[in-house]
Amino acid sequence: MSSSSNWPASSWQPSDQEAIRQCLALPATVPCLDAISRSMAELEQWHPSGVVSARALLDAVALIDQQLISGSLDMEQAIQKKSTSGPIATSVAATGDAPLQKADVIAYDTSLLREEIETTYANPTSISTQLITQRNRYATQLLLLLPRLKSWVDFTATNSQSIGGAPLGYVTARRG
Repeated sequence: MSSSSNWPASSWQPSDQEAIRQCLALPATVPCLDAISRSMAELEQWHPSGVVSARALLDAVALIDQQLISGSLDMEQAIQKKSTSGPIATSVAATGDAPLQKADVIAYDTSLLREEIETTYANPTSISTQLITQRNRYATQLLLLLPRLKSWVDFTATNSQSIGGAPLGYVTARRG
């Protein structure tokens, strides 16, 4: 995260450059890091209050990343329904005895001994999907504050798609 009391509220911290790079999923190359540094310097010089906004966005993205890494988000809203079926009172299975003859198998209906567990979610959209969507919104807002980095995000996304990957500027949900 990028909060610290040693730095003025309207100035960048040393860790902010890496936080920006990770938020926008930019490559760790010298030209890209230089572009990030220039964008940071321009924002600080021309719009110091924008630095406060950018740092708040970086903090929010870091918090979302921590929540996504924890991986226990979807289980919070899970509702389990359990239903069990028992044997018919007059059947052979009601006494607890297994059928001894082939004719008793019909009376011993094993489907009546079934236990079904159904898991449903109160909200059909998972929390992690919502967090990824919010993280992408924050990344877009950060690009509005640092518009020169938009070309880097576009370039990275284009190169990633040309080799078969997802755009790197944004996080995508993984199912597996």
